[in-house]
Order: sequence, then C-alpha cells, then structure tokens
Amino acid sequence: MANIGFGEVRRAARLMAILGMTLVAALWLAGCGATVGDLATASVTDYTQANVFAPAGYNISNNADGSIHVTAAGSPSTPSDRLTKIALAAAADYGNEQHQKTFTATPPQTTFKCGKTKTTDKGNVIAIKPIDLRVVSIDVTYGRDGIAPAARNSKETAEQLKSELQTDTVPPDVQAASTQEVAQQCGRT
Repeated sequence: MANIGFGEVRRAARLMAILGMTLVAALWLAGCGATVGDLATASVTDYTQANVFAPAGYNISNNADGSIHVTAAGSPSTPSDRLTKIALAAAADYGNEQHQKTFTATPPQTTFKCGKTKTTDKGNVIAIKPIDLRVVSIDVTYGRDGIAPAARNSKETAEQLKSELQTDTVPPDVQAASTQEVAQQCGRT
C-alpha cells in the first residue's frame, strides 16, 4: 500500500471540494435552463438587495443633506411601477429598522443603465451579452412625528408593499413592452 502524506490528502480533499461545488453549480444552472448572464437579468425583479453579482434589486445610500437615496434596479422586463414599489418598500423597511415612524419620498425618477457589449481579454475584443437595467430612484427623509401631509407610516408601508410585491404578477404583454422600452433607450432595436 502506498504511503500518502497529510499534505497530499489535504490537496486531494480541496480539489474534490472544488470539483463538487463546480458540479453542483453546473447542475443547478442546467436544471434552471439558465446561464450566469440570465441570472442577472431574470424576468421580473423581486424585492431583494442588489449586490456586485446581482445588480437587480434595491440599494440604499446617504445623501449629503442627511436624506437617504434609494434606487431599485430591475431587469428590462420589470416595469417602472414595480421598481417604484421596491424602492418605497426598501425605504419604509429601512425607516422601520431605524425606529423612524414616518417617511416622505420624492417622486420617482426613472433612468436606464445600458451594459457593455464588448470587452477585451489579452488584447482581443470579445462580444458579450449586455446587462441592461431600468433604474428608479427616490430621495427619502424620515421623521418621528408625521407632521408632513405626505408622510407615510414606515412599518405599515413596508408590510403592505412587501406583501403586494410577493403576490403581484406582471402580465407578459407588460413585460414585453417594458423590455422593448429598455432596448430602445439603450439603442438595441
């Protein structure tokens, strides 16, 4: 029987773990009928926080004046009104977490983020599938007293909008129209 050292066993175990994770990821993607690019541009965006790997979702940042800036980015098939609900739900949820009873929001502003179509690798230009997004943004201020006439209750608004987002469906014709609008804005028609 061969004498195997501890270092060799560790290397073999690490290699097996990497291969196992790769296989699980490949099977998961194949089972979903998706690619990594498709995951970033799923049909309709849900209430989730955006990150580097999944740019669709909400993001919260601070403005210089003390207000909060909330953006909700979504796949091309996600209409602006759904993204507005996501942004408002995130603002309300954040206010509730910060123990703020009420909040007011500016009217939503819709913009478009058009992805790259080419990249370079070792001097070679490679065509890539762009990740285009519709982005809705609002600015939010919080207050405990609810004096402003447009103030909304943070906790109630968060619960209501998150519930609506879970049950709402976007009809295929609305998804198609939204996708077409983003394609036109990004010059892809």
